[in-house]
Amino acid sequence: MAAGILSEPGTEFGPCENPCEHSDCRITREMAQAACSICGLEIGYGTRFYNERNAPGHSARPNVFVHALCLEKQVERPAKTA
Repeated sequence: MAAGILSEPGTEFGPCENPCEHSDCRITREMAQAACSICGLEIGYGTRFYNERNAPGHSARPNVFVHALCLEKQVERPAKTA
C-alpha cells in the first residue's frame, strides 16, 4: 500500500486556488477536509495519507482516510496482552 499526498490549492497538481465547479477540485477538497480515522484531525494538504476503504472493518464506508504517520505509529506500537 502506498501513501498519497494531496497537492496544495493553486499548485500544478492541486485544486484551483479559487472556488470552481471542477469535480476533481471538489473531490480533492473533500478528501483534504476528511477526518483521519485515528486522530480525528483533517487529512489536509501536503501530508501523506492512506485510503483504508478496503481494510478489515471498513468495507461499509466508501472512503476511510488516515494520516500515514498515525497509522504507522499505531502499527509500530507493541500489542497489548490481556
